[in-house]
Amino acid sequence: MCHDEDGIQPGTELSARLKARLNELTSSLSPGRLTPPELAEAAILATMAVLAVVLARLTPFAGLTTVVGAIPFAVLALRHRSRVLVVSFWVAVVLVFLLAGFNAATQVLVMVLFGGVVGRAHRDKWSPAKTMGMALLIGWVGVASLTLGFLAVFGNLRRLNLEAARVQWAGMSRGLGTIGLDRLVETADPFVQSSIDRWYVSVPVFQLLVSLWLTWFLIRLGEPVLRRVERAFGPRPVPGEKLSELADQLRATDGGQVIIVRGDNGAGKTTLLRAIAAAESDVGLPGGVAWIGQRPESQVIGVRVADDLRWGLSEPPDDDQVARVLEQVELSGFAERETGTLSGGELQRLALASALLRRPRMLLSDESTAMIDPAGRRVIRRILRQLADAGTAVIHVSHLEEDASLGDLTVELS
Repeated sequence: MCHDEDGIQPGTELSARLKARLNELTSSLSPGRLTPPELAEAAILATMAVLAVVLARLTPFAGLTTVVGAIPFAVLALRHRSRVLVVSFWVAVVLVFLLAGFNAATQVLVMVLFGGVVGRAHRDKWSPAKTMGMALLIGWVGVASLTLGFLAVFGNLRRLNLEAARVQWAGMSRGLGTIGLDRLVETADPFVQSSIDRWYVSVPVFQLLVSLWLTWFLIRLGEPVLRRVERAFGPRPVPGEKLSELADQLRATDGGQVIIVRGDNGAGKTTLLRAIAAAESDVGLPGGVAWIGQRPESQVIGVRVADDLRWGLSEPPDDDQVARVLEQVELSGFAERETGTLSGGELQRLALASALLRRPRMLLSDESTAMIDPAGRRVIRRILRQLADAGTAVIHVSHLEEDASLGDLTVELS
């Protein structure tokens, strides 16, 4: 079966407008407030970055701790929207500023810029050259611009830092002289003094070299971590607001079509159906929205099959109507059977028969073919197709390959 590059399989009768909107929603993240899982992950990973900064104050390996602290932000960029990364950054900045001061807070900025680029690069499968280029464009340009602007505006602080650099070099040169490296000091001294005097050139050049080292190290160290995160947690979660928009579009689908919703565990398939159902006021009512789920035993209430079919209807079907709908789902003669004696596949077909009696305008099927035998699956697929052909809008969640051929449209959630 052929899908286009954005995960949509077009149907012959699907309107161009609906297909274009579904394509947009399933291939891009929509703006919106953070969901609770996003907020929790942002806070937890921000705390991990703060821990790396605090450790940097206690060890001589500040550069390496910057790499370690950037990895949590890379994970956020891999799994979430950009705004989640921004929120995590501000959480980390506030905590670090309170614990370790301004200089440590600027280290968090370096972490989030470079970590964010590497995480996005892994998610979008960038080449190493593109990753390095984007890291320099975003990370180095951003940090160098802020540093130069800060030093230009705050003259007293600039003079203090430059004088501190001279004092630090003086102490280092004396130490080198005591071990017989006087010639090295004589050669390096004019270069160091010139670099301090021309700080507006030397600072961005130094930061460029650090940026190259940091990006290379972060790619080498971060890539294995990001691969493990992907294997452990699967694809990045779909934001709730995006699912809400997608649900609105599917609710507007004309009858007569079967829409297949596919995706890995945790992608939001069941949540999407719940969003559709939550927006409707006629769920379970005749002529409204019907739902059949994955576990048939949870959908049957009556002791006898006929009792279950009549349950909840203001105008219960007579014996002839019960017999016809049971024949339709290949349960002829089951009217007087106790529901506790039915197999899983028979219970699922009974749940579908109950939905058929309500003549729904929309049927939501959540993995209804997943936990039953092949014969039962064939019956359910046939009835779903018949419902669509009769004018019902059918939205069927399934991970089974054989269900894919049933759909007029396939929506891939990833």
